[in-house]
Amino acid sequence: MTSTLSRTAPAPAPPAQRSAPPADPWHWAVTGSVLLAVLAASTSLNGVVEPWTWLRPVLGTLVPVLLAMALTRALRLNGVLTALVGVLALGGALTAAFFPRQSILGVIPGPGTPLELQRLLAQAEETVVSQVAPVLPGAGLVLVLCAALGLIAILIDVISTTVRMPAASGLGLFATLVTPAVVKPDGVGMAAFVATVVAFLLLLAVAQRREDRLASGGARASTGFAGRSVIIGAAALAVTVTLPLLIPGFTSGAFPQGSRLNVWGTATGLNPAVTLGNDLRNPTGFGRITYSTNSDLPLYLRAVTLEDFSGRRWEPDQRINDRETGVAALGPEAGTPENPPEGDTVFTRVSTRSYASPWLVAPYAPTGVTNLAGTWAWDPANLSILATDGGSTARQEYVVQSRAADLTREGLGVIGPADADAVAEVFTDLPEDTPQIVRDRTAEVTDEFVNPYDKAVAIQSYLRGPDFSYSVEAPVEGGYDGNGMDVMARFLEAKSGYCVHYAGTMAVMARAAGIPSRVAIGYTPGSPTGDTEEGPAGTELREFVVDSRNAHAWPELYFEGVGWVQFEPTPSRGVVPTYAQQAFSPVGPRADDVSGLNPGSLPGVAEPSPSATDPAEDATRAGRGSAEDAGPGVGALAGVGLVLLAVLPFLLRTARTRARRRAVVVRETEGGDPGGTAAATAAWAETTEIAGDYGYQLEPTDTPRTFAGRLTRDAGFAAGPDASLSRLRTAYEVEEYADHGVGPGPRSAPARGGTRTAPVPQWDDVDTVTRALRTGSAWPVRVRARLFPQSLLHRFRSGGRR
Repeated sequence: MTSTLSRTAPAPAPPAQRSAPPADPWHWAVTGSVLLAVLAASTSLNGVVEPWTWLRPVLGTLVPVLLAMALTRALRLNGVLTALVGVLALGGALTAAFFPRQSILGVIPGPGTPLELQRLLAQAEETVVSQVAPVLPGAGLVLVLCAALGLIAILIDVISTTVRMPAASGLGLFATLVTPAVVKPDGVGMAAFVATVVAFLLLLAVAQRREDRLASGGARASTGFAGRSVIIGAAALAVTVTLPLLIPGFTSGAFPQGSRLNVWGTATGLNPAVTLGNDLRNPTGFGRITYSTNSDLPLYLRAVTLEDFSGRRWEPDQRINDRETGVAALGPEAGTPENPPEGDTVFTRVSTRSYASPWLVAPYAPTGVTNLAGTWAWDPANLSILATDGGSTARQEYVVQSRAADLTREGLGVIGPADADAVAEVFTDLPEDTPQIVRDRTAEVTDEFVNPYDKAVAIQSYLRGPDFSYSVEAPVEGGYDGNGMDVMARFLEAKSGYCVHYAGTMAVMARAAGIPSRVAIGYTPGSPTGDTEEGPAGTELREFVVDSRNAHAWPELYFEGVGWVQFEPTPSRGVVPTYAQQAFSPVGPRADDVSGLNPGSLPGVAEPSPSATDPAEDATRAGRGSAEDAGPGVGALAGVGLVLLAVLPFLLRTARTRARRRAVVVRETEGGDPGGTAAATAAWAETTEIAGDYGYQLEPTDTPRTFAGRLTRDAGFAAGPDASLSRLRTAYEVEEYADHGVGPGPRSAPARGGTRTAPVPQWDDVDTVTRALRTGSAWPVRVRARLFPQSLLHRFRSGGRR
């Protein structure tokens, strides 16, 4: 029976064979979409680095990496192995592009690769620290970009293709946008943002198509990618467009400066590559510094200087090998005369708080620094102080002893051109590609002068004139933000920019005029806090505060026998030194004034002695003079009398102007009010009287505000003269009508603790209004205003009365 059952029992069914996974050619399309998405997000790097300079090396990195991963999937290898192949392909691509000489077979890192990698990474760090965006595409920086984008591409491809979660791949694209959002003044930019969104939606759509094909082969499908992607994309674009209209601070672009995240924390410092535009455009100041000083003059804090004007970007030269360690006592600066002009010793206690930088801020010219933690070294070429142990200024409190030279217009005005070997060539060199507009403007402004001081003041006055305006946004909109010769040329054409452009342009024009120059980077004097403390040797130190909004650049020019002298060409920023205030006439002779070229007035040139002339010739000349001049002597005296009578109104008006100017300048520099003369009233009186001389009379019923408005309208003032007139009016109103408790303060010092601070008028504003009136008037009006001023008969009286 058993045998019967065995014969009749059905044969067991053969084991079911597992079906092979369906073919998946669509993974190629997904990987191609990943490539497009990463490239679209990378377009936001335009403006971080020079536009499109990154494209070729990035393509050379991403294509072989993603191609290797796609080939691995075509062979149906494990997903982990696919990611590993992508990393190996990335290493090979980077080796072939950046380490060919150190490689084995061109794609395998060799023994010398680590050392070369260290060098390139140091180069990339130097680029980030010392260049202003858009930076030049150095090999080190491009290596970092290619490596970062390669890793992001591997991550996105694994998430989208292997893990099959393409929506999550948007995090990788967002990571690509973070750096441009933080660095670029206008954020990512709408074009790059839209391109990234469209590429991301394409990736989602292709991934959906792949899922549908896999589902038709029996695999479980994740449906709805395309529909959800359209909804998410539309919502994101709607938010991007409407958010700037609804929330203050979101002013322009995608991820604009108002919404920018400070991912690096608050301990940030001044970028010595003159990235001041971003600092000045930041509505909230950072890098707060307080300092206390016994200086009677406004004190600038200097960090570094720019001397090399070659190349597309100017950056400070660290000169590590030339620096001297130890800053307790600094030696003399290169080019310092053996017998420098007299000066005062200034003590300054600096508390850096959240300001962090490897460059030490200090008043010029430092002679010693105490109580400073870390290892620091100073540069004999420019007295800059740099941390050499990787440290910074963060949370330091130190005391700087410096020397402030007593400089005057008269002393600087008699100094001749510096010798060729007085300073290093780096302070006088002009690149061969210096734009022609720089040379032409320099010739127009300075050719009529001989002495370096007169040329320097002429350049400063030109840049502070009514044709130029201060703006931190115009360079961004015009595409000439930053520094470099091309930037200075664009600035001279647009005539609108901020301190970087004014300082750099004056330094370049000074070199074109034969004056050694450099650009200093640091901070303006800032705002007083009202606190005082005791300093070294029992001195009283007054406290001030600055932050990133006080970041500034200014030119320093070299004068033989004096050293480096500070100027201030930027309108509405900083303080113009007394010795650099615009004069009514040049101190030295003009180029065509041959009789005024007194050789004895120049250092090192002796004046001919009387004994060098022939006595017989002198006697003959004297006899001829007595014989020829005896007759017309009476007529000559009458002619001189008539000339004096004709110019008497001019002389009286000039004397009044100079007296008022002295009152204002002393108030600016010393905070005093000599002789009871109110500085703001003196400046406003001069302004109204000058306006009357040019036909714009102050009526008895006018208030300062109505007169200023009518003058601006009738005279057709541009932005510069209008701003100057407004500052003069405001200072006069505060001084004339405010409570007696108002005290002197800086031009735009905010009120503290409920105490109103009176702004100190600037004589430069009076000069700006005067130039605008003169420029806008016909020549007969100019002659009448100068020779027959009506203000001699209608003198200003306090309170608006004449």
